[in-house]
Amino acid sequence: GITYDLNDNNNLYLSFAVANREPNRNDYENGSPKPERLNDVELGWRYVAPWITLNTNAYYMGYKDQLVLTGELNDVGAPLRANVGDSYRIGLEIDANIRFDEKFSWRPNVALSTNKNKDFRFQRDGVLQNLGNTNIAYSPNTVIGNRFTYTPIDNFQISLLSKYVGKQYMGNIDSDVSLLDAYSQSDLNIQYIMEC
Repeated sequence: GITYDLNDNNNLYLSFAVANREPNRNDYENGSPKPERLNDVELGWRYVAPWITLNTNAYYMGYKDQLVLTGELNDVGAPLRANVGDSYRIGLEIDANIRFDEKFSWRPNVALSTNKNKDFRFQRDGVLQNLGNTNIAYSPNTVIGNRFTYTPIDNFQISLLSKYVGKQYMGNIDSDVSLLDAYSQSDLNIQYIMEC
């Protein structure tokens, strides 16, 4: 990878990486899986100033024999994975840290992506079917988060965290019965650090 500093506040980066992952024990117990291979290209921009930090990252992840969750469970309840041939993930990630003053800060983040199996084949009722490009299981296209933090005194913080996760499928065949609806949640975190 390379990083280019435009000035004191801005830089750009470009990277290319290759990764391989071996199947785990559960994978071998449920078949004869192949190791997966990933080619990853990323392009990003960072902005840093005293009161704000902004990061953006665009990526393309091309997989060969990616090991993905199938939506099935084995006899002890562990999730099963299988190779899906060619697949990809392409997306944009943006996160920031904005300090309004010494007491208030906001950390938003968003991830937008498309996650697809290419020419996915599935055996149904003894017949092998080509379903075309399908969504990768458990891969929502949208994830958005926020963290508002108030620090009234040293070592004491109150944070409100919120998260939105878009719809996703539990399997790789885009079946409506395996669709998980989008959801959101909020949490309140109160933290005090004691110094000894």
